[in-house]
Order: sequence, then C-alpha cells, then structure tokens
Amino acid sequence: MILPKPLRGFTLIELLVVIAIIAILASLLLPALGRAKQRTWATACLGNVKQIGIATRLYADDSNDALPRSVHTGQSWVNTLQPYCNGTNLWRCPRDGNQTRKFSYAINDYLLPPDAVTGATDYSKTTQVPAPADTLWLGECADAYVNLDHFHFSPANDGDYSPLSFASQIAIRRHLSGANYLFVDGHAQLLNWSLVRFQLPQTGSRFVNPVGNP
Repeated sequence: MILPKPLRGFTLIELLVVIAIIAILASLLLPALGRAKQRTWATACLGNVKQIGIATRLYADDSNDALPRSVHTGQSWVNTLQPYCNGTNLWRCPRDGNQTRKFSYAINDYLLPPDAVTGATDYSKTTQVPAPADTLWLGECADAYVNLDHFHFSPANDGDYSPLSFASQIAIRRHLSGANYLFVDGHAQLLNWSLVRFQLPQTGSRFVNPVGNP
C-alpha cells in the first residue's frame, strides 16, 4: 500500500524570501507609478494652458491683435477669456498647492499696456512683440505667489526676472522638475527649470523681456 505524501507548508525562510522579493518589486514599481501620476498631472495642466492659448488667439483676432490685460486695467485676462472658453475648467492646475485662489496662472507684465508716466515701449499686441514664439505670456503661479493675475517682472512695476525673483513667482518645479509656459504665439511647453534658469540672464534673451535681456 502506497501512503500519500504528507502536505508540506512553506518554511519561515521561504516566506521571508517571498516577502523580500515583493518588497523589492514594490520599491522598483512605486517610483515609476509616482512619476506616471506626475506626468498625468503635467499633461492635464499643459492641456489647460494650450486651451488658454487658443482662447487668447481668438480674443486677439477679435480685438485688433490685443492681448488680454490684468485686473489693474479693470479687464483681467481671466474674465476677458471666459466667453472664448465658456463651460470649461481651465483656470486651475491639478497640482496647485494654493487652494484659496481661483486660478493657477498669471501673465507677463511686460505685455501689459505701459503706464504713460514710464514711457515704456508698448508690447500689448501680438504684432508688437518682436519674437512672439520666444516670449512668455503666461506661466504657473508659485504656491506662495499672491499678486493677483500678473507677474512683476518689469522694472516699471518694481519687479525683475532674475532667477531668484523668477522662482519666487513661478512654480518652477511643479511638474517633473519643470513648469508649463504659454508663449505669445500660442504654443505651450513644459520646460525644465535648469533650462529656464540658464536662459533668463543670457544677454538678448527674449524669454521674459520682449526686447531682449540687456
């Protein structure tokens, strides 16, 4: 008579080996999953920025090439663009850490109509910007930035765009060590901070100042 073989369970060492393997696999997969989630947020935000760019272009076509303005003129770009993207939820980035504001983006104050007192050059129309594909029009607000709907880059507004000042206003690393930017020509792009930081102080750079960094 052949007796059945007794059932054999896992030993403690075997269980520990399996647990260790699972832990190793989890440590490898979790960063990848986290990065995929970050990329999803970045893509959603970039989609918002692209649609704002389309709305801006439609507004400019209807307004003799004028760009939307800031709340200081009584014509905030957010309200101005509402009729061109009615029913959409474009104004907040899903990764914006500031939950109290209604919109996550602000515009470049170099592109606002100049104060008559300063005598600055007018770049408030798309046709007046020398290199529209190179000049920032809209960016993501840093979590702590609270100066309404525009950035203070222009010296006429007691601002500057040195890397330190720029980083205090723009959410420079919100998405995969970078941020989403909208340019005057309507194209939107996710740019790494290391690239932007290098470009800002370069002589002739039009990234912020339409006429070029002096």
